[in-house]
Amino acid sequence: SYVEDHPEIDRKMDGKIAREAEKDNVLLDARLAGWMAKDADIRILLTAPLEKRVQRISERDGRPYEEVKEETLAREESEKKRYRELYDIDVNDHSVFDLIINTEKFDQDQMIQLLEKAIKLVSE
Repeated sequence: SYVEDHPEIDRKMDGKIAREAEKDNVLLDARLAGWMAKDADIRILLTAPLEKRVQRISERDGRPYEEVKEETLAREESEKKRYRELYDIDVNDHSVFDLIINTEKFDQDQMIQLLEKAIKLVSE
């Protein structure tokens, strides 16, 4: 892919995220945020099984499920390889996170409540 052939793209984007992570009172939504926000008050990973993620993308974009699944698997494999090579990060090692939530189990309002509660508890 283009990004695989141009690692400077990852480095530029990740540099911006790292600079944002140094600020106070920020919420980062990025694939590598958990690893970059070393001094974060809380690191939360939102995840879901592959089938659910593919279903959501397929419905959102109005695209065939199998096409989205193939692209998703290819993108995740590419990211896994690039982040290992560029930063020595194993994206499957979730030990940097304080809280991991399977978003398949909750609707949007419940997710907001969970996240607000977790952030509030850490802030006390």
